[in-house]
Amino acid sequence: MRVVFMGTSSFAVRVLTELAEDGRLEILGVVTRPDQRAGRGLRLVSPPVCCEAKRLGLPVWQPERVNRPDFVEFLRSLRCDVIVVAAYGQILKKDLLSLPPLGCINVHASLLPRYRGPDPIRWVLLNGEEVTGVTVMLMDEGVDTGPILAQESLPILPEDTYASLTEKLGALGGKLLREVLPAWKEGRITPCPQEGEPSYAPIVEKERARICWESPAWYIVRQIRAFFPSPGAYTFFAGKRLKILEASWEESNGTPCSPGTIYRIEKEGIVVCAGEGLVTIHRLQPEGGRAMSSWEFVCGYRLSVGQRMG
Repeated sequence: MRVVFMGTSSFAVRVLTELAEDGRLEILGVVTRPDQRAGRGLRLVSPPVCCEAKRLGLPVWQPERVNRPDFVEFLRSLRCDVIVVAAYGQILKKDLLSLPPLGCINVHASLLPRYRGPDPIRWVLLNGEEVTGVTVMLMDEGVDTGPILAQESLPILPEDTYASLTEKLGALGGKLLREVLPAWKEGRITPCPQEGEPSYAPIVEKERARICWESPAWYIVRQIRAFFPSPGAYTFFAGKRLKILEASWEESNGTPCSPGTIYRIEKEGIVVCAGEGLVTIHRLQPEGGRAMSSWEFVCGYRLSVGQRMG
């Protein structure tokens, strides 16, 4: 099969890597978003998929608008059998969707129709879901509304973060695509309409990464998992931003101290009171510093019980 791949994020990287290992597929090239300026120096940074495509020795195209007529005609000239899309970031219009004989097939990081939209992995963590998965679907003009070709579920473990879940779902999606593509070409799959109550997963605003210590401890830990590694859930301590990288929570009898107060300091971590329960911080990163264990931070910054965060 002659395949054009479209993707941008780290989820799409894992999907692309899986597809590139399948000798039955000829990946003609990769379409991804243009480089963006980032960081304090505002240097140009390539999307993760761009870097992976170059590592694999694949042609890369980065149009500002993928539906532009001249770019659609360029894709037509490639005479691909199918376009595979994974977390690309632009909506494909009718002319593009109808271009390949086998259509445009999307792998989405949720069990559709739940969590349609661009940020499903972060939302399942914030909402405390216990199961998620991937859906391979035939694309239409809606946002993740097309008929389903295949689905596979995946349990969410208590230690899963945005990074680990992205890696797992990307690998699962790539493997599922490797099964679906030849079966779809040979007519062995019948698309099924999406069933059930849909929900939407818009891009999570960065402001949500700021920890409010009045929240329950279990929600704060969800935040930390959902925003790891980037942009990172954070609080403030001694006037400086403190990124929390790893934490756990426990219930408490009543409220032992006001939210944000350091309640205990242990080798295992810094125990902080939340609106309900206690949060134990295991790893963190002070502003301008490196990631470190909480005990290293305690020794270096002379923390004491009763000090406040936030």
